[in-house]
Amino acid sequence: MSEVDGQVFKNILACWTAGITVVSVSSEGDWQAITVNSFASVSMIPPLVCLNIANRLDTRAFMAREGHFSVSILSDQQLELGKRFAGYFDDKLNNRFDGLNCDTTSLGDPIIPDAMAWLGCTVEHMINVGANSMFVGYVREGGWTTDKTPLLYHNRLWGTFAATEAK
Repeated sequence: MSEVDGQVFKNILACWTAGITVVSVSSEGDWQAITVNSFASVSMIPPLVCLNIANRLDTRAFMAREGHFSVSILSDQQLELGKRFAGYFDDKLNNRFDGLNCDTTSLGDPIIPDAMAWLGCTVEHMINVGANSMFVGYVREGGWTTDKTPLLYHNRLWGTFAATEAK
């Protein structure tokens, strides 16, 4: 399997500025996903990203078992989706993907609709660190749009803090 083009990877990372990301994985026809704010680029060559997920979560178990995942970077218009995947509405949803028409990566992992950017990754390394696991993902594919602003998370507040136009 090939890797994402270097310029595409740079453009996708330019969309992420400590914003809200959703990590998704597919396993035997079931999809799991959660929001993470501990997402970072590890290197450009090879294109690697790192994220941290609690060991108690189903998404973490799926990622460890399947060896792949997707990352969707949410736009400022996706506050409710960010909260949905953070678990704010678990008592009202049977499945966090209910009502969403998701595309998928080549490995079958869901991409959140209208995300401002996304990555499809294979697990390169998984390191258990106490109650969490760090995943290093090898970026295989991705896409982005230039006409959106990221949804940011700051100091336990959800909202839009990025300027929509350069001053």
